[in-house]
Amino acid sequence: MKIRLINENITKNYAEELLRARGITDPGKFAYPTPDCLESWLNLDNIAQGVEVFLNTLYDKAPYALVVDCDVDGYTSSAIIYQYIKMQNNEKQIDWYLHSGKQHGLEDTWEKILEKGCDYSLIIIPDAGSNDKQYIEKFKCPVLVLDHHILEDTDMASNMVLINNQTSSHYENKDLSGAGVTWQFCRAVDKKLNTSYANYFIDLAALGIDADMMSMLNYENQYIIQNGFKRIYNFFFKILLEKQAYSMGNQINPISVAFYIVPMINAMIRVGSMEEKERLFLAFIDGERLIPSKKRGVPKGTMERVAIESARECTNAKAHQDRAKEKIVSNLEQKIFKHDLLENRILFIRLDDEDDFPSELNGLVAMQLSARYKRPTIVARLNDEGYIRGSARGLNKSTLESFKNFLNETGLFEYTAGHDNAFGISISNKNLTKLHEIANEELKNVDFGENAYDVNFIRSAKDGDIEKIIYSLDEIKHTWGQGNDEPLIYIENIFITQDDVQVIGKNKDTLKFEKNGITYIKFRAKEEIEQLKQFNDIKINLVGKGNVNEWMGRYTPQLIIEDMEMMDSTLEF
Repeated sequence: MKIRLINENITKNYAEELLRARGITDPGKFAYPTPDCLESWLNLDNIAQGVEVFLNTLYDKAPYALVVDCDVDGYTSSAIIYQYIKMQNNEKQIDWYLHSGKQHGLEDTWEKILEKGCDYSLIIIPDAGSNDKQYIEKFKCPVLVLDHHILEDTDMASNMVLINNQTSSHYENKDLSGAGVTWQFCRAVDKKLNTSYANYFIDLAALGIDADMMSMLNYENQYIIQNGFKRIYNFFFKILLEKQAYSMGNQINPISVAFYIVPMINAMIRVGSMEEKERLFLAFIDGERLIPSKKRGVPKGTMERVAIESARECTNAKAHQDRAKEKIVSNLEQKIFKHDLLENRILFIRLDDEDDFPSELNGLVAMQLSARYKRPTIVARLNDEGYIRGSARGLNKSTLESFKNFLNETGLFEYTAGHDNAFGISISNKNLTKLHEIANEELKNVDFGENAYDVNFIRSAKDGDIEKIIYSLDEIKHTWGQGNDEPLIYIENIFITQDDVQVIGKNKDTLKFEKNGITYIKFRAKEEIEQLKQFNDIKINLVGKGNVNEWMGRYTPQLIIEDMEMMDSTLEF
């Protein structure tokens, strides 16, 4: 087990010093942000024009078209603007369009919009559309884009109104997601109309920001997420939280939502039928509406609220997706070892006819393989035109900060589209050998974090401040999230005997022991439990995350073990 200490001067005010080491100049305000942490929506380019176009069409009889992008940020962005419009004008007709797969923006919806034959007064595209000029210019009406993706081409259609934090030089928060930009737009309209409806959608803005893995080192994002997760207004969001309450330990924070809520929604978007995805969006915008239940075993004609119906379907979709993912990963691992794909610095898996699974799972599979083998990964399929197209995933803790930029700089790709370490790619099959040649040379010394842990504290088990560290970090645990990772603590020289070892839990796979007032716990530890049986006197070094457990008014400092190494010890305790 390799460790790297990344903060060397944290010695006293542990939480405050950790945040300062991460670039936070005002730890108190960051931990408990105030409304002035929000940037002014006036800093968004074209916001006045966007509000004007919106208000000029809000009360006319012509309907709106709304394009719902195919991820959680897209669904929450569209749910925000849909409900906001209805609050301002409940009579307004809004036709919404979903993607059949993992397409984005107008890529597969523009023809459907034109075929509908409606004389739309405005087309709204939240969380997408910045690079859709070729489609936008096909429409006669204005197209309002509320986005956060990088603009690839500055040449825009004349009927497009682009509101995007990335293209706005005065808007400092480049880590605001589509839902955040959409929420800011609603705040701007509120100001114009002297209303305050946007406040009811801060929970969806928080969910979108969290789901899109935006940086939690930003004061504005902290404000939106902390306040959004304290004020859950959306009925569907409430139902999902209730359904996952036990798994989340009744804690609603960026980490618990990212682990237990976001994957349920994403699974439905990836593997659900169009009918189920329609119900998913309906659950977001009108969760208490009664619809015929699809649940097995209930009498025909039984009605159920769509939020409850969709939450059940999301659970089933997640289970179906996980089973499919494990089977796919297992099959692809055979290909990895058969063709020695790990000999290259980029794990590039070119799919063939034997790899029969939906392209919507490419990114999910690439992410799991990337995490497992600790290297940037591409999972893509060769088409009849000679192009390999699919998904790429980098490693956020790698010294290669942007896998996307690295691939772009090779000049070999038809396109790379998306975020720095999660994006779609297209490359000519004839360029694949050249890609490996370049990557193997230029990435040969890059640290992808193989089998290493970046730790924030190193302590010996006898050190007296471990408990203080845990309690201090626990005070700001609500701020942990993307970019502001939960700190890792390395504890060495823990000496125990077999009498100290406890094996607990329903499945008898949880390891627990106590030393010097600290409780150490490792879940799903069957392998470690078996290893410990070899020794009588044991020395342990481990990496873990601090936690304060509360039970019946009693507080206990704990370390949740991430990884551990154990050995026989003949030292005196």
